[in-house]
Amino acid sequence: MRETLEDWLITHYGREFYQPGLERIKLAIAPMIHSLQESKIVIIAGTNGKGETTHRLAHLLKEFSFCSWTSPHISCISERFSSELGNISRIELEQLIFDSHNEVQKHKFQLTYYEFLFFVFCKWVYRKKPQFLLLEVGLGGRLDAVNSLDASLVLLCSISRDHQEFLGNRYDKILKEKLGVLRSGADLISFLDLEYLRQRASEASQSLGVRHFDLTHVISLAPFEFSMRNQFLAYAAFCHLFGREISSKNWIPSSEVLSFRGEILKIQNEWWLYGSHNVDGVRKLIQFLKSPNYNLGTLQFDVILTSFSKRNETDVRVMLKMLKCADLGQVVVTAIDHPKGYPREELEKLAIQEGLSFVKEVSTYVHERTNQKILVAGSYYFIGVLKRILSN
Repeated sequence: MRETLEDWLITHYGREFYQPGLERIKLAIAPMIHSLQESKIVIIAGTNGKGETTHRLAHLLKEFSFCSWTSPHISCISERFSSELGNISRIELEQLIFDSHNEVQKHKFQLTYYEFLFFVFCKWVYRKKPQFLLLEVGLGGRLDAVNSLDASLVLLCSISRDHQEFLGNRYDKILKEKLGVLRSGADLISFLDLEYLRQRASEASQSLGVRHFDLTHVISLAPFEFSMRNQFLAYAAFCHLFGREISSKNWIPSSEVLSFRGEILKIQNEWWLYGSHNVDGVRKLIQFLKSPNYNLGTLQFDVILTSFSKRNETDVRVMLKMLKCADLGQVVVTAIDHPKGYPREELEKLAIQEGLSFVKEVSTYVHERTNQKILVAGSYYFIGVLKRILSN
């Protein structure tokens, strides 16, 4: 059996895990840094909404040259590398990866899986020399690899609790980590819910000499309108990049649905796919589905099928309780065969303790359903696995 690119990466760089620090990646990209900084760099930070905001901004910039870095990938590695022409081709990506690996070996760079792929991305950008560079933070901000580059514009989507083992459980400390990507003289556009976090962001901006644009002063959108908020944040960034006034008057929300972030597929059943990988994401999803603004206040699903990636047990318990108490339909839990999936036996135990059904063979379960309305929530990895099952 031919070794996949993913297998090759794991063999040479291990599995993807968070190892904070900028020294390793800074050393690797040092010869390219001047060229990379010639692009207009936008860093997108926050707990939830980073991916959608990045993709929305990329769509607005499709008439211009740009390179966009997002993570993690759901189905294939090329998802992390996109430009105005779409995702990088597999042939080009493979050549870049092998060329980059040879350079890593030659100079004895010590890079993690995530850092190596970001190094590959930087090599790609170095060749393309795009006008704009969009960088989604992987985790945190201050010690994430993207912070090895200086952004002229930072977008801050949201602040909530996630990855508490690295970022802490206090909102102000989490905000400080996210704002670690700010540089003196840069600009910040944020869309935060809590007043005291907006004030902290303003104070941090002032101390650095950063211009801060708080979008809560520009448009009124409820916290559960998370997708609309991400859209407007991307629109505001686009306006700012081209020196236009940030105003809600000329904004036309897009009806385009992003993959894994709100799709409805009709394959034997009606599948509502909504990624919601942490407690705040699940909370906002429930608020969204119950919101009278979307006429879904009485919406009932036949099944809510869910699974989660690895995280602390307390968060998983809370998310299961929230889905159960939301009264949107029967909650069915399953596990996925994925390196980042929550351990099967532990997830089954938690589901049973919460009085929920657990499905051992998700593929069989999915193909047995007919003419049902099914909400698929939880990990983006789970949604990726489910889409592959539905396509077979």
